[in-house]
Amino acid sequence: MRTVLILALGMVFSGVSFADDKPINTVCPKSGKAADGSTTATVKDGEKSVKIATCCNGCAGKVEAEPAKFLSAAKANKKAE
Repeated sequence: MRTVLILALGMVFSGVSFADDKPINTVCPKSGKAADGSTTATVKDGEKSVKIATCCNGCAGKVEAEPAKFLSAAKANKKAE
């Protein structure tokens, strides 16, 4: 029991969070198509990492290559302009 508690506290203080496993959007910021969360790109948003749902691996790669371009669109749940 003590080991589990120590591991859980270690994850909290290291920045690992189970809530961050969900994507922040449902619309692919690259294509504008529906994104169900099965394909995601992980990008930095300040100090934390966030998952952005995309419609396909091609879009995920483009989002990871240019996160600044797509992060605000993902937060607004729309296609990037």
